[in-house]
Amino acid sequence: MKPAIRRYFIIILTAALAVILMNLQAAAGLLTRGEDDYSSVAVRVLQKNNFVRNLGPQDFEVLEAGRACQIESIFLVENNKLTRILGEKPREVSLHQNYFLIVQASDYDKKLGDAVGLLVNNYFQPGDTLTLITPLKIYRFNPETLRGKPKSQLNQEIQNIMRADIIQGSREYNTVLRDLKKITRTLATFGGESTGADPEVENESDSISTNFGIEYILSRYQDTLVKLDGLRLVDQNKFLSFARSLEKIPGQKTVIFFYQREFRPELSSKVLDLMMSSYQDYPHIINTLMELFQFYRRETRLDKETVSRALAESGAVFNFVYLDKKPVRISGVVMNEQSEDVFEALSEAARATGGIADNTYNPVEGLRKSAENISSYYLLHYRSESQPEQLSSSQVQVTVKNGRDYQVRYRRVNFPPASSE
Repeated sequence: MKPAIRRYFIIILTAALAVILMNLQAAAGLLTRGEDDYSSVAVRVLQKNNFVRNLGPQDFEVLEAGRACQIESIFLVENNKLTRILGEKPREVSLHQNYFLIVQASDYDKKLGDAVGLLVNNYFQPGDTLTLITPLKIYRFNPETLRGKPKSQLNQEIQNIMRADIIQGSREYNTVLRDLKKITRTLATFGGESTGADPEVENESDSISTNFGIEYILSRYQDTLVKLDGLRLVDQNKFLSFARSLEKIPGQKTVIFFYQREFRPELSSKVLDLMMSSYQDYPHIINTLMELFQFYRRETRLDKETVSRALAESGAVFNFVYLDKKPVRISGVVMNEQSEDVFEALSEAARATGGIADNTYNPVEGLRKSAENISSYYLLHYRSESQPEQLSSSQVQVTVKNGRDYQVRYRRVNFPPASSE
């Protein structure tokens, strides 16, 4: 059997990142400890979604573990260019971006390819790198590759890669999802749901199951639910492995994660109530239906604090683009949202790293917001009072004085120490 999507992701990711690491040149990060007890933090200040460019030394304050830190230098960074505001140029600053574009989707949208084209055409600077991570493979485009091909040719190649890998990589997921829709529709008929006449509603039942009793269909439904759950597009352990791999990569790192909304076919409450009433004299069927209730109400599995901590400590700016889509309509079936835990956890992770979380139907617009978010920022160097080994757990807070209507984004490192239990 072809391996599941989720087993592809980090196996190839970890190996490929190791290769990338060997090829990247050493550079300074955006929240790092330098020589002479200096630390640096990248800060993005916005007002009504517009970057604020006229701030000076008197506007910023950096607190570390509640103590005010002395700011030694401030630079405005725009399109890989440094503009001095305060102090001397830091000894070692790399402004080149290492972009990591991750696409986890079950359906291909041409606008995903257009989004990559926007990144290459409008935001790439000489010296930047691009790593494209699809459900199947990892592709690294170094600066020489990006300069050596016409942008139109490069964009077409990337679109072809994304389309082929998404279609192939999601084949098993979509097959299981399609089977589950049919099985769920068949079960709905046992709950008194008749085939409707609405042409926009899917009414196809599972032809294999219609000749069997409800016990067999319920068993098959449970097994298929578990199988689909195992093929989810995001797995926490593998995602944490990815974040740890990023820690080893020097320089500025920007992750843009495209994640497509997921749905799970479930029996409607009306159908379930009718089935509970119709089969009340059959304890084994009632028990199975009760198990379904428990499965539907299971706890979410992505822990937002754990994921946020891992990505913040990786040194990357994480941007989360949630690709919305409308669920299909199936008579007697509810297409239930299966993305709440992913959306909540990765949105929080974006905030924790100074990135953005965007909910959109348009991948191009999502990428534009992500790229704009990291194209302009203030780079603050300040004297740290914490020991290097305490920096990851000390509370760092950056504020803009007299800026109540400002939105301030920066990588947080104020997470409490992880529990030893």
